[in-house]
Amino acid sequence: MKHRHLPYAISPDENRFHFYETNWKQISLELLLKHLKPSGQTVFDYGCGRGETIKIFTEAGFRASGTDVDPECVRLSSQFGPARLLDLNDPVAQFGSASFDVVTSFHVLEHVDNPKKTLNDLRQIARKYVLLAVPNLRYLHRLTHRDIRLDGVNEGHLQAWDHWHLLNLAERHCGLELVEWSSDATMLPFVSMFANRFLGQKLTVRLETGLFRRMFPFHAISIIGLFRPKA
Repeated sequence: MKHRHLPYAISPDENRFHFYETNWKQISLELLLKHLKPSGQTVFDYGCGRGETIKIFTEAGFRASGTDVDPECVRLSSQFGPARLLDLNDPVAQFGSASFDVVTSFHVLEHVDNPKKTLNDLRQIARKYVLLAVPNLRYLHRLTHRDIRLDGVNEGHLQAWDHWHLLNLAERHCGLELVEWSSDATMLPFVSMFANRFLGQKLTVRLETGLFRRMFPFHAISIIGLFRPKA
């Protein structure tokens, strides 16, 4: 099976969608900091991609490292901290049970063949928390369209969740319990399009990460959840 990845380089200042690829990592960090002080704590990023999570969490004071199936992603991530090529067959054996305080996985779970197995692996590797971000099925997209077309779906996505079904997967099937939800940015159909066209990208980002997000947090781009392994 060929595993798809994000582009190896993005332009957050020029493309607000690229900005959001880093933003959900920053929001996830803010959520974790509400529950855990970084000093001496280890963070392991499963599916580390270009390495932004390793960089952001290291700068916040965590000891961050990561893994990915793509050798180029491992190379890019290694600029910011330790990164290793992932053994998909048995990551628990590769990295060890309860070997990191926090395991993060941002927009990865929707790409794997067996999310139940993957999330159970992450739970076993984590000592204290599993921090997830996945695309949100309740993301407000094309509300007036009655036809279903594939051009609105990332072709690398194999599954997706709303909050209820992600919680069901985590708590009933993967030995996790929810600590707290968060959200990144909410795009409003038509409103965001016109804001971006007439007000510019910077103001649109402020609206989508500010007012729109506060008004409709469960319709954001990402579902962000902090979980802990059940005792």
